[in-house]
Amino acid sequence: MLLPGTGFRGMRRAGALLLLACLPALPAVAQETPDTTAADGLEVLLEDLDDLAADPAQLAEGLADLRDHPLDVNAAAAEDLAQIPALGPSLARAIVRFRTAGGPFGAVADLRAVEGVTDDVLLAARPYLRVGAEGEQARRPGGLLRGLQVELIQRAGRRLDVGRGYDDDTTRTTYAGSPDRLYTRLRTRARRLSFNLTLEKDPGERLAWDPARRTYGFDYVSAHLALRGAGRIEALIVGDYVADFGQGVVLWRSSAFGKGREPVRTAARAGRGLLPYGSTDENTFLRGVAATVLVAPRLAVSAFASRRTLDAGVLEPDTTTGAAFEDLGEATALARSGLHRTPSELGKKDALREDLVGGALEYRSEGARLGVVGYHSRFDRPFRPGEAPYQRFRFAGRRATMAGIYAGVFAGAAHLFGEAARAPGGATGGVGGVVLRLGRSAEAVVLARSYPRDFVSLHGYAFGERSGAPQNETGYYAGLQIHPHPRWHLAAYFDQYRFPWVRFAVPRPSTGYDALLLVEHRPRHWLTVYLQARTETREAGASWTDARGRRLDAVRPETRQSLRLHGDYRFSPRLRLRARIEGVRFAVPGAPDRFGMVLYQDAHWLPAAALRLALRLTLFDADGFDARVFTYEDDLRYTFSVPAFSGRGQRVYVLARWHPSGRFTLEAKAALTRFEDVRSVGSGLDEVAGNRLREVRAQLRWRF
Repeated sequence: MLLPGTGFRGMRRAGALLLLACLPALPAVAQETPDTTAADGLEVLLEDLDDLAADPAQLAEGLADLRDHPLDVNAAAAEDLAQIPALGPSLARAIVRFRTAGGPFGAVADLRAVEGVTDDVLLAARPYLRVGAEGEQARRPGGLLRGLQVELIQRAGRRLDVGRGYDDDTTRTTYAGSPDRLYTRLRTRARRLSFNLTLEKDPGERLAWDPARRTYGFDYVSAHLALRGAGRIEALIVGDYVADFGQGVVLWRSSAFGKGREPVRTAARAGRGLLPYGSTDENTFLRGVAATVLVAPRLAVSAFASRRTLDAGVLEPDTTTGAAFEDLGEATALARSGLHRTPSELGKKDALREDLVGGALEYRSEGARLGVVGYHSRFDRPFRPGEAPYQRFRFAGRRATMAGIYAGVFAGAAHLFGEAARAPGGATGGVGGVVLRLGRSAEAVVLARSYPRDFVSLHGYAFGERSGAPQNETGYYAGLQIHPHPRWHLAAYFDQYRFPWVRFAVPRPSTGYDALLLVEHRPRHWLTVYLQARTETREAGASWTDARGRRLDAVRPETRQSLRLHGDYRFSPRLRLRARIEGVRFAVPGAPDRFGMVLYQDAHWLPAAALRLALRLTLFDADGFDARVFTYEDDLRYTFSVPAFSGRGQRVYVLARWHPSGRFTLEAKAALTRFEDVRSVGSGLDEVAGNRLREVRAQLRWRF
């Protein structure tokens, strides 16, 4: 435990001891082959997310589902293989071409013969791939319900230490419901047909049957029925779905990976078109009917229609503001939290209706994918975003029409990609780049983006520094990965960006840059060590007082730097240790630097064939929120956890997974975070008296 007053000196000593514990002398048992199914796919991609990043729930759930249902390397299309982050569009295409020319793969390990598939790539991609049984493809014809599987997931969790929002005091604002988080999902999947029902209640929301507020027991309900791969019908979906086309400039309703330890393959998108939706993000999906039909061997047509309600703030009568009567009922902004706990949040629930129709036309060949996509959207209330300068170029009105063209071309070792679009107000913007395979040992990407200040994309999610819809940003990005030796891996990126118009709390156009360098060494198949350095400098809002005492708005550079040392030691398929120490420096001109540090030691242990345990002890010491440090944690299946640590304290968690058969899995996680030198934790309705936070979660998954 970190004692009060220990500070950074003690943490450095403890960190050294933890790392040494992770790298002991080699025991005889370490000669066993490691369990590659425990590859760190999610951790590599999610651990560097910050508080500005989009909700990665769909990403975590999608990869977990893909691990449960691996792709057959002898049958999967390049677009499906590209969803594995370790492959991306370029390697996925190379695998399909190799398969077409040389015949089916005999084993997943045979992918090593494909140019660009290194040992590291194979290790990261292997949990999501399989080789189908001999003759499996020939047996595929059959009924829609062939291979039917039914899966039921029930999850429950809560904090044991809760804030005053759960008090019984009715004289003050409190939460409407209990602190429990409840989740139920029923999913059936056959060869071509699938059905999904997802129910969720967030902490503070109530369980109630209130059709007037569109609450049917659980606060959130999602469902769909989908048909895929039936003759010329590639997809037919009734209910909730997402639409991902091109590079996401016009239409991308899923989450997507951005910058991080995988700097090349995640930069280029591979839109999969129309997909059924069953996750818990309450803002990103469409609801209605959607279909993709193959009208010719290389030509696909998609059409979709959606009607759904959105959470939004609405201008209400207020005699103190003098709002004109004709302005009342206008929507001022969308509410994206998905939380409905207080009277204010409940008042925004389903306050805005959107009707949307759209379509796409896509040409596909072995070396290219070309398409056009567009939609028209209508709201039942007009938008009036506000009078502040940063709101000047936000969407206003009741109707929006957007269209764009996109392309992906494979020419030898190069993959060229891009998308250009016209926004509702007439502004044009887009993104484009090239991925190059430089022999068997290196890959590089160069990408440019331009989203003008008046470029409004209501349903886009393209590559950029800021999460969400692309707007008010230009930039250039370059990424590089090198494998100079089978035991060494180098990765780096540099991103230079500019915001050409003011932003919230930033009173004038601003610039910034972000850079990362990663050096990874794997001296043995059971031992991995990497060092990662990252620095980002961006201009943020500031205020100054001149000689006359006048307050002046300005910008100033803020620099955030981090250095991480990580060790991963696999004793055997049954025992694995990991340790990390990471330091953060936050600096602004004219103020003392702020520092943060986190170190942890965790263990993954399989005491029995049906039981897995994960344990972690984390120590943290950070000078406030600006110097916070993020760490990825193991969590229940289909969920994720990336807590941000600030202040001083410790955190410990235990995760147990019992899997007695292929049909039944029971998981539970308990965590305790303890802070030093504080009397309360959190703020507002979530402020908890004392210095600790305890939480428990459990999940039952049953397949039949």
